[in-house]
Amino acid sequence: MARAFLKSPVKGALMGISMTGGWLLADFLLPEPWGDVVLFSAMAVVNIAIGWKLGQLYDQRDAKETAGAIEANGAIEANGAANQGTLS
Repeated sequence: MARAFLKSPVKGALMGISMTGGWLLADFLLPEPWGDVVLFSAMAVVNIAIGWKLGQLYDQRDAKETAGAIEANGAIEANGAANQGTLS
């Protein structure tokens, strides 16, 4: 079976389409007065979970960028100290 390699934007669009279809199906299947309460509560929980995960991913990316900047700065300082030792 062939594997399909999709780029992240395409994966995100497919997930969005499938989630929208799921919410619409749930809205059609649940009884009218309580269906909205259950549906909107579920949507709130899912949106909170997605926001939480996006926040974690952003923090991880920020931590990697900060660590890379600190390492680069340390290498520059070490190189500068070595050059000063040779110039004296």
